[in-house]
Amino acid sequence: MADRILEPLVNGPTVSYVAFISTALFAMLTALVVANETMVLDRELILSLRETASPVLTTLLLAVTFTSGRLAVPAAIVFAAALYRRSGFRTAAYYVGACVSAQALNAILKVGVDRSRPHDVSPRLTAAGGLAYPSADAMLAVVIFGLGTLLLSATIRDPRIRFAMVCASALFVIAAATARVYLGAHWPTDVLGGMLAGLACAAICIVALRRPPVVTAPVPLAVREI
Repeated sequence: MADRILEPLVNGPTVSYVAFISTALFAMLTALVVANETMVLDRELILSLRETASPVLTTLLLAVTFTSGRLAVPAAIVFAAALYRRSGFRTAAYYVGACVSAQALNAILKVGVDRSRPHDVSPRLTAAGGLAYPSADAMLAVVIFGLGTLLLSATIRDPRIRFAMVCASALFVIAAATARVYLGAHWPTDVLGGMLAGLACAAICIVALRRPPVVTAPVPLAVREI
């Protein structure tokens, strides 16, 4: 069952294309960010988003960013445990590996790009320190919540429930990315870059999972006795 877990949702060529395209788009966006070509657009998008500010929306997005940030690790543990129970060790291990890899890659990318946060443009309504690009919250939301939900939904037989789970996780990822911009923690291109990088990590994990595990053939008894 573990080797075929993704069959109801994706196929090999499609997810490989997603991995390649998201990686290429992330590389292009990163080049533009490093060259400061996105700054004008980033400022305009932040100011436009701030025009929609309201106490209710602020409260809602604070709850979303708390979930995507502070509850990310507990959520990853829950997803890993559920995947281990429903799909086996291999799927759970690949999921955990994707989460850890995404966190490490994000830290490396932040240092490499060395971008400051938009605190002089947007009021800071949530805790946000360190470097900005790519957004860790957006990147990990895709991997922890998006990939976790996708893998877990593949164990559900009812296609309507699978569809609802995937749609709910997609909406949450979008809300988490929007919250980071609205709350003054990130530039819009920070969260876009984080989502693209997270999508690449998730797609690569799925590609790896679809490959059957290497099984070493047992040595015949006659050979072992020689």
